[in-house]
Amino acid sequence: METEEIHWRAEEYLFHKKSTDWYWYFGLITIGLMAFSVYAHNTLFAFVIGIGAFTMLLYATKTPKTVDYSATPHGIMAGKTQYPYSELASFWVSLPKKAGEETILLLRSQKMSVPLFVVPLGDADINQLHDFLLNFLEEKEDRLPLGQVFMNFVGF
Repeated sequence: METEEIHWRAEEYLFHKKSTDWYWYFGLITIGLMAFSVYAHNTLFAFVIGIGAFTMLLYATKTPKTVDYSATPHGIMAGKTQYPYSELASFWVSLPKKAGEETILLLRSQKMSVPLFVVPLGDADINQLHDFLLNFLEEKEDRLPLGQVFMNFVGF
């Protein structure tokens, strides 16, 4: 087993630049949902939709930070957060299937509360990282959760 460490840098998440049309559609859908809630005599739900939409807009305009990642003999480090191998069940390197996607590392956790960690690979040497992780974890094909696929589709 090798004792080396593998380091790479990547954006903390894939950022989709949003057009003016995207904001118009978002606003129209939000106003439509709020209007329907008021029409259905559920003003509390309209308020919750408004707060949720505002929060989503804050998230949509936030640009990602560049994070330092590393694979060590003890686990995967993402900034100051460590994912020990003892808490992980398997890994999968997901290559881009179409333009605009990024290469990601999917780490399946043994914990039920957070079953999957998605780690962007940025400038990592994928083959070297793959061979390194085989020393500690089982390789098992995995996919992004449907919710994250949907969020990528709509531009979040």
